Amino acid sequence: MKNKPSLENAYDLKSPEDNIQLYSVWADTYDADFIEKMHYRLHFCVADEFILNGGRGLVLDVGAGTGALAEQLLKRADLILDATDISKEMLEIAKLKNIYNRSFLSDLTKEIPVTDDYYDGVVSSGTFTHGHVGPSSMRELVRVTKPAGLITISVNEKHWKALDFNTELENISKSVKNYTLKKIDIYGEQSVHDHKDDKAIILTINV
Repeated sequence: MKNKPSLENAYDLKSPEDNIQLYSVWADTYDADFIEKMHYRLHFCVADEFILNGGRGLVLDVGAGTGALAEQLLKRADLILDATDISKEMLEIAKLKNIYNRSFLSDLTKEIPVTDDYYDGVVSSGTFTHGHVGPSSMRELVRVTKPAGLITISVNEKHWKALDFNTELENISKSVKNYTLKKIDIYGEQSVHDHKDDKAIILTINV
């Protein structure tokens, strides 16, 4: 069953509809089943990089899920956070944590319902994985970020190579100040599952 909560099914998402179906049934147990059980650590790394590079102000958490990344950001800095996700059920869990200023639904394969140059920063952890969100979605993140703002997102390394994020990034680089790339482990040393050695690229863009 493709909508059965599991890491394999999460990696096998192919469309926005697949995403909505899976996370509608996974939302209630996602933090325990995935983040804790799988020793997921990507949100820690994204939070560290965003703050290390001067992240501040009003920040949009893209693909916010249950708010794992936001919780780590707020432990590191005094920020105002908005959340957006394609899953209504995941956002409902995040709302219960009282960590977001506001939250709203969006599909990253389309336009984010936000005006240009609105946020001081944009972050994302685990959204650009094996699935429907490809490199073209990075342009939307740049569009909604203010000049001199900061974007920090993670992209699964295999997904990065398969969809050629490098080419899209080179095109984007012509309209931003600069960017940096860092490869990190997605899961902790205690992980024993099949994807325990998977890597991610953390992309930081200075708009």
